Formats: sequence, C-alpha cells, structure tokens
Amino acid sequence: MKKLIKKNSYTILLLGVVFIFSLLLSLKSEQENMDNYLSIKVATGETLWQLADRYETEKLSRTQFISWIEEQNGISAESLQPGDEIFIPVEKNSTIHNLAIE
Repeated sequence: MKKLIKKNSYTILLLGVVFIFSLLLSLKSEQENMDNYLSIKVATGETLWQLADRYETEKLSRTQFISWIEEQNGISAESLQPGDEIFIPVEKNSTIHNLAIE
C-alpha cells in the first residue's frame, strides 16, 4: 500500500488540489447567485407564510417559496427572528406587483 501511495503521490496530490479548487469555486458561484436575489429584514411577528403571500411569484407555490428560503438561508420557519436578514426568491430587478397594491 505504501508503494502504491508513493508511486502515485503526484496524482493523489493533483486530485486533492482539483477537488479543493472545485469546492471553492462552487461555493463562490453559489454566493454570486444569491447576490441576484432580494434581501429583506424580517419584521416583528412576520412569518414565512406572510412573506410568501407578500412577494408571491408565478414561478413558485407558497410551499416552494418557503422551502427555497429555508434551504438557501439555512433556517427553518420556526427559527425566524425579527431583525434577521434573509434572501427571498425574488430577483432584485424584477417588478413586485403585490407591494404596489399595498
């Protein structure tokens, strides 16, 4: 086993570097994607269901909207606190129709 590792040490090292580089690139691209979405501050008493109603999109149902928020922000609906800054699945440059009505 030691001979195998010694013989292929450069290959193993190269694979390790490629893995780490791809991991870092993946994390960076994920963060860049989040920059395209609207970030909001949670108000006192506000729930994810209320946010889903307020920022309703044609692309996502309420359940999908809430699941997206929980997954992308690493939170659960129960852990939402006033003052939390979260990303929602609304692009920054899109027109939000429900807010104009309120």
